[in-house]
Amino acid sequence: MKNVWKVFSPNMLHIILILCTLKIFPYDKEIDGIAIDIPHTFIKNKVQAKGIYLNVDFENLDLVKATINKYQNDDNLYCNLNKDKKEEEIEKDEKKGYNDEKDDVIITNNCLVFVNIKYKDSLINVQAFMEYMYLKTSAIGLIFVCDNFLYENEIYKPHGELNITILGINILTYLISYDLLSEYDKSDFNKYIFELYWGIENKTDIVHIIYNLDFGKYFSYSFFIYMKNFLLELKNYITYEIKFSVHTNFIIDPRFCFIRDSSYCISEPDYINSNMVREVVEQQVRSLCIYKLTAWTNTKLQHMPIEDNNNVDRTFSEKFIHYINALFDLGFEKKICSSGSIDLTKKCSDKILTHINVSVKEVNDCFLKNFHTYMKNMIKSKFYVYTIVINDKVFKIKLNKDMSIRLICSAFKSMPPRCLKYLKGDKLLSFLEMK
Repeated sequence: MKNVWKVFSPNMLHIILILCTLKIFPYDKEIDGIAIDIPHTFIKNKVQAKGIYLNVDFENLDLVKATINKYQNDDNLYCNLNKDKKEEEIEKDEKKGYNDEKDDVIITNNCLVFVNIKYKDSLINVQAFMEYMYLKTSAIGLIFVCDNFLYENEIYKPHGELNITILGINILTYLISYDLLSEYDKSDFNKYIFELYWGIENKTDIVHIIYNLDFGKYFSYSFFIYMKNFLLELKNYITYEIKFSVHTNFIIDPRFCFIRDSSYCISEPDYINSNMVREVVEQQVRSLCIYKLTAWTNTKLQHMPIEDNNNVDRTFSEKFIHYINALFDLGFEKKICSSGSIDLTKKCSDKILTHINVSVKEVNDCFLKNFHTYMKNMIKSKFYVYTIVINDKVFKIKLNKDMSIRLICSAFKSMPPRCLKYLKGDKLLSFLEMK
């Protein structure tokens, strides 16, 4: 069974979140969602809760809080929002899943809160509201129901107001499109039970990662910086591949486009210079060449069962990780490239390649030979910029180091020593769970 977020109603209509998309049965309808924070509980367990829909807009934050306060004082509410109330004992049970599989499920009487959000200017208040909900209420999670235009813009042009990573414990927070709930009775939400789960059920001995990389976004490329040592230490336990995306100019601000036989555009970068767009696009092609020329196949895959070895070409490149770290290390660039700022030019790239002992000629030949092919593939690869795929499980979330390591480690059948060392002493994990 795939990882799911289910909604059950008395007539057995199922809404299921598969690979971080929402699927509605029997209509077989899917809608994507974007995670802001996923606490460990929802990675380890399936959690079932009743939902409550606040019939107010997030733009009126005072009214939202007043509505929550009203529900907190309602003794007849079908789910609990009052942090001071004694919570009913959480039930953990083994239940039949959607296709008759048996799943461990946690059932809680705490509410899953849904609230409308219409305008991008309101996004700046999201993090503070998450903290408010975590500290002041007993809510199990927070679902922002976005205006469709706002949601689409967040996919293709992530707003700076959400350029955050959550440190420490917080509330589950998830963004979905308004279309998701348009056909459901929001005034009678008590007839639905929501199941939330972001765990990785496809556990393997060798974990495979697909990382969507954007050289214009700090929270994207920094993954290979803060994860450098972890990835290198696990080089015999993981494989990875990188994906890039470019756009055609009809959906992107022309300032972020350049023409080379045809028009190519990037998502709005965090930093800009006169040649930024061209440098990002060409650097993406160059990076694909560097990865392909330096990657090696893990021979352990050849001796694994078919379900663990469905792609014998899965590879790992140490050189690419070193290259990305040098490319965005200002101190290193100042020493090697004589620049005090991020330098994505070919001139600097060639110097880094020489420094890490990768053939400049082979990379340049690959670039010239494959530019148009790689670009066509990037145009086809439309994705939310902050996306990582771990053993086929898609996470749309802006990652920090702790979340990255937890997700990767949770995908192993048996955790390697590096994972056990990192998670040792974590009170959320028992010894048996880590094994």
